[in-house]
Amino acid sequence: MTLRFRLLRLRAVTTDGVYGADVPFASGLTVLWADNTKGKSTCMQGMLYALGLERMLSPRREIPLPHAMTSYLNTDSDKRVEVLESSVSLEISNGEEQIITVGRVVKGTTDTRLITVDFGPLLTEGSVGLRRQNFFVLDPGAAQREDGFHHFLEEFLGWRLPQVRRYDAPETKLYLETVFPMFWVEQKFGWSAIPAAIPTYMRIREVHKRAVEFILDLDVHKLEMQRERLAELIAANAKQWSIIRQELELYVARGGGRVAALSDMPLADPDALSRPYIQLAQGTEWVTLGAVLSQLRGTVASLLDQAIPMVEDQSEEVSLKLEQLAATVDELNSERIRIHSAQQLKIADIRSLERRIASLDDDLAKNLDVQRLQRYSGVTAALTPDRCPTCEQALIDTLLSQNALTAVMPVSDNIEYIRSQKRMFEGILARERSDENERRDQLSAISRQLAEHYAEIRLLRSELVAPGSNPSAAVIEERIRSEARIRDIEGLQAVFNDAIDHLRDLQDAYAKLLEERANLPKEKLSQSDQSKLSHLTELVQSQARDFGFSTFSPSELSISEDSYRPEKEGFEIGFETSASDAIRLKWSYQLSLIELAREKQTNHPGMLIFDEPRQQSSSRPSFQNLLKRASKAKGANQQIIFSTSEDLETLQRITATIECQEVIFPGYILQKIG
Repeated sequence: MTLRFRLLRLRAVTTDGVYGADVPFASGLTVLWADNTKGKSTCMQGMLYALGLERMLSPRREIPLPHAMTSYLNTDSDKRVEVLESSVSLEISNGEEQIITVGRVVKGTTDTRLITVDFGPLLTEGSVGLRRQNFFVLDPGAAQREDGFHHFLEEFLGWRLPQVRRYDAPETKLYLETVFPMFWVEQKFGWSAIPAAIPTYMRIREVHKRAVEFILDLDVHKLEMQRERLAELIAANAKQWSIIRQELELYVARGGGRVAALSDMPLADPDALSRPYIQLAQGTEWVTLGAVLSQLRGTVASLLDQAIPMVEDQSEEVSLKLEQLAATVDELNSERIRIHSAQQLKIADIRSLERRIASLDDDLAKNLDVQRLQRYSGVTAALTPDRCPTCEQALIDTLLSQNALTAVMPVSDNIEYIRSQKRMFEGILARERSDENERRDQLSAISRQLAEHYAEIRLLRSELVAPGSNPSAAVIEERIRSEARIRDIEGLQAVFNDAIDHLRDLQDAYAKLLEERANLPKEKLSQSDQSKLSHLTELVQSQARDFGFSTFSPSELSISEDSYRPEKEGFEIGFETSASDAIRLKWSYQLSLIELAREKQTNHPGMLIFDEPRQQSSSRPSFQNLLKRASKAKGANQQIIFSTSEDLETLQRITATIECQEVIFPGYILQKIG
């Protein structure tokens, strides 16, 4: 997870020959100096452009380089020459000591979305015969696909960027353009925000937090994603359970039965799935599937033991059975009418209960408002029986005698009373809905039985008028019907067993998900996260003190555990600081991130770029301390690059006292070559 710049090369073919510049970078602190408008921005933005990161500055696909690389350049002799072709190359290395050279055309016939990578030190050592590969950038897929440059750069740096939530889509990768601002403070936008000016047009939710969490390698985002993933998996598990349960109940209801003792939601208890069973309607009673099956098998066995009788031998039995069936049908019809009537009444009761609960909710809210107002004002108003405590309207129009309303219940007692009433009515409503479901199952089962009995009655009546020498169709029909019913019930049981097996698989998965969720830390931040943020606070305080931060005591600074921004006593630091202190705080935060990487495991690449770090005219001692602190980067094998146009004499007095590399351009950076 290391990134080092080795050399930047700018080339522009003009009508006056080839112009260009080579800018070397060493380990530790490099100070790049040139006067204003002489080409510093060309260098800094040229490096961004070489890495395909111009969308860090703007969503537009414009080339971010000034006219010296795109249209014309000025020479030290005040001559303006036209740029015909131009390109930028950047040699970089990673933590594995792998070196590549990235090249991109600025102006020319080649498409600017093409980036060429030479696998070796093409610029510093002039290596030849290097392997070369082209990548694309800016187009969709540049961060995900194998031929996308940012996908390649992510792997080159040893990063694994996380998936994050978007506002307009479920998830996307955290793009490089949102991470580089954490260690690349660009001149125009970079100084405007802490921790960084991060592009938001990619519609990544809480993109600032996600970028900091990645750079610091905090566990909080991983834990949050794990919690969300587990919540989604548990919800999906419950939904699948509910679907299987509903399909099973529907299938069993079509067979004249119902499912008993099956939970609506998944349960981790293994015994929970040993209790469900099927009940079948027998007249007005519910009987277990096993009992009905045993009865039918006995009937079929009895019929098989007998020869099929003639119609004339069965006439009395058929008449008797016809009478019994007619009585059964009358009983079932009476029961159906009774249940249907009860159902109509209970449906009205359910609607009434729902209205009553809604009314209690409204009363409860009003009483809570009254209690809140009394608590806020510190005054307990006297409640009277003739005025409303919330709207203060008179209640003299009540039908009750005002003399009977002498005692008024206190608000707190009234709230408790309403809550108890609400709990009671909700309990009644739940019971009524359960009873309604049972009545619906009974009606369905009775209708099915009536249809079977009517068919049997028609058969028996036809047998009464059949020739006496014919075999008894009723006996044959009963045998066939019983055997078919056995097959139906056995099929019902098989489907039930399959459904229970599926539910058991869901139950096993549900138990594992609960166990995985229980093993997650209860706190939002892990101990490692808290340690990193605590150390980051110490570093920011130390550096703010070194740089002369004076709006308030630096010891009052801390890093928020929610936003990861500097704060004071739980409030973000905004306009109360002076412009120079805001810059000092920005220095402190950015330098603290890179210093934190020396002691803690983070994803920081160990490099930092400040483009015009004294833009807000902070004091000379502050700037001197900044360079002094930045110069310690070499001892930690890190790289810090400053580009500045400060007074050269003043700058050199500072750099003479610290270990750093000076790259000074006395005139225009782009000079004629050869």
